[in-house]
Amino acid sequence: MNLRIEDMTLEQKIGMVLCARRFEEKEDIDFTLELIKKRALACVQVPFTMPEMVKLIKETADYPILIINDMERGFPTSDLPSIPLVSLSAAGKKEYFRAFAKGVVRDAKKAGYCGTWNPVLDILRANGPCSVSRKASDDPMKVAELAAEIAMVYKENNFLACGKHYPGGEEGGVDSHMREGSSGVTEEGLINFDLVPYKYLMDRGLLTSIMTRHGLYRNIDPERPASLSKKVIDIIKNMGFDGLIFTDSLAMMGVLQKFGEENTYGMAVAAGNDIILTNYRTPTKKCYEMLMQNYLDGLFTEERLNEAVSHILKAQEYISTEPENPTEFTAEDEQMLYDLAKDCITAITDEGLDASIPGKNEEKLFVILTENSGVNEAAQQEITDNTWYFPHKIANKIKETFPGAGIEYLVEFPDGAQNEYILNEATKYKEVVFITFCKTGAYYGTDGLTRRAECVINSLAYSGKISAVVHFGNPSNPDIRPSGVRHPEQPGCDFGKAAGFSAV
Repeated sequence: MNLRIEDMTLEQKIGMVLCARRFEEKEDIDFTLELIKKRALACVQVPFTMPEMVKLIKETADYPILIINDMERGFPTSDLPSIPLVSLSAAGKKEYFRAFAKGVVRDAKKAGYCGTWNPVLDILRANGPCSVSRKASDDPMKVAELAAEIAMVYKENNFLACGKHYPGGEEGGVDSHMREGSSGVTEEGLINFDLVPYKYLMDRGLLTSIMTRHGLYRNIDPERPASLSKKVIDIIKNMGFDGLIFTDSLAMMGVLQKFGEENTYGMAVAAGNDIILTNYRTPTKKCYEMLMQNYLDGLFTEERLNEAVSHILKAQEYISTEPENPTEFTAEDEQMLYDLAKDCITAITDEGLDASIPGKNEEKLFVILTENSGVNEAAQQEITDNTWYFPHKIANKIKETFPGAGIEYLVEFPDGAQNEYILNEATKYKEVVFITFCKTGAYYGTDGLTRRAECVINSLAYSGKISAVVHFGNPSNPDIRPSGVRHPEQPGCDFGKAAGFSAV
């Protein structure tokens, strides 16, 4: 059944504004189910590892509750490859975006989910941790056009899409999971650049919801971040947006360190958000009680609460309506997603340089960077795989492609003996090729190379022996290139110019 706002109690409306996100404790599960039985919860973010929880929620709810989660790289438990947005963009084919989105819809709906916080509409303004792999381009129109391909597939399946992270405009170098970021962009700057993808999707009826970020826009609202700022959220409302608005996670330190938690939920609703992504560290019942107290204390009005609930009910009606012409995920779509691993490889070289690695194989030493835990002391060549970077597979490919070349491994935090070993081995070869990687994610703070690994690479760059660096990870991050040492015989040449550089 679909709910009607005129039939709802205050307790139901308050619950509707929350997204329940905590399922570790029985008390949280019981309270969440209690809210659902009362038709007093709009949204749940269920971990992908808890399919039984999704099943229980769907059996309990007699209304179209939003079961949603992040699926930026695809559905996490899918048998399809995990694909970051930067890889889709690097391949440069719109059909890849459609195939990706069709795969998400197929797997998500089968698992009981009805939407995702995607597509990412952020534009690459500057490098930043936990962000660049999630961005399609530094060109607003390219971001808009590619995001529209994803959003169109979602719309064809009545699968809730969410543009994020509104309003963009971030300045690099800050992980807002750890602290508040700040931007000097103006309202005009946002409208003419960062909000171009939002307007593009709005004009085509593809922007069903958005998610607000926790960055501070000091030239628009110097006191509150976007997620708590009516001034910032009103910008897109004044542009005609009347859809559902989520906050980003209110567990993030970009909000908590500055504002605490007690009044933050009410502040977010007052600013114009419709659904609050609660702090997953806090019991769901306490989150509900804090929001209710915020309302009773006058932090937000009944009018604003009713507006939020009306947006929620529209979204619920949307996901409960059978699509007229749903997409079908085909064998051709699946093959494209596997082909993408090759098509997205990017070569970044300076003028006059080639990404190929010519010359005699026996004169080459390949040094493969690994995680600190990735080297078995008893058998130095045995490398432990993680989920996306496979040093031993890379080594096997090198042996196949460059028979006779040397292969060594360097951990992210090498000690003095390891550094000496690598540098001494390099004296036996005429050129060195480094295979590097960078990880990124929430609370990493950076996705740059470690300073220790950088020092080894710089030392060999200084000698002029490095012919190439093959990097797995963020191709836009200047921190993956060691700092610009200059060879004495090449006074105008730093590392990026002395060596070919390719990013995968």
